[in-house]
Amino acid sequence: MEKILTPEEKKYLRMTSNYLNSLGMKDGEINIELDIDAGSVDSDSIDWEHVHHFNNNYTAEIPDGLFPILKKVLEYTDNNADFNNDIENLNYQSINIDIDCKEKTISVNHYWSYYGRDDGNTITWDEENDKELIDRFESLIDDIPEDGQLTVSYNGGGDSGYLESNWNENRDGIPAEIEDWCYNQLSDNFGGWEINEGSDGQFIFDFKNNTIHLEHTFNTEESERDTLYEENFS
Repeated sequence: MEKILTPEEKKYLRMTSNYLNSLGMKDGEINIELDIDAGSVDSDSIDWEHVHHFNNNYTAEIPDGLFPILKKVLEYTDNNADFNNDIENLNYQSINIDIDCKEKTISVNHYWSYYGRDDGNTITWDEENDKELIDRFESLIDDIPEDGQLTVSYNGGGDSGYLESNWNENRDGIPAEIEDWCYNQLSDNFGGWEINEGSDGQFIFDFKNNTIHLEHTFNTEESERDTLYEENFS
């Protein structure tokens, strides 16, 4: 990476490093959250009036003389770094400026997180292990399609979850006993299915083949980091 700091700026960063050390800090972090659709590190778009303290110690104020250096490294990063935000299901991104007191480096890092999916899980109930259950559920349903298959979907996330109130195929209402059974199976087999990133799936009732399939997939949240700029000021 190109070296852009002047001797005076390096000296000021060493003074800042000593200031952080005096507070028992090994580094100073300044975190700037970006809009999801932001495609660059634009220093001019940052509301600097609200940037006062280091994020890893809110009692530590950012020295006034540091702001020109912060803006300079961000401007350089905006003009020269490969800013990657071509990511599907992006849900958060930020820029972190870190002053490492031990290594005497200043760096600009891009953090982002996005939603993904696990490989999925399937559970099957059949006549070998619960024929009585399948027969009882069949007796609760008035209109079973000719292919003998009915499906109900569910979705959970953010600490709440729900089972659809109607069959996907004919939009008839789900009998209460079947609904309760589905919720119990989700709780017993996939505890936390409705928490945080959540999950989704479906119960497939196949009355021709006397099976019930539960197809379940958890959502995941992945995070990554990329260093866009780093320079030593020792």
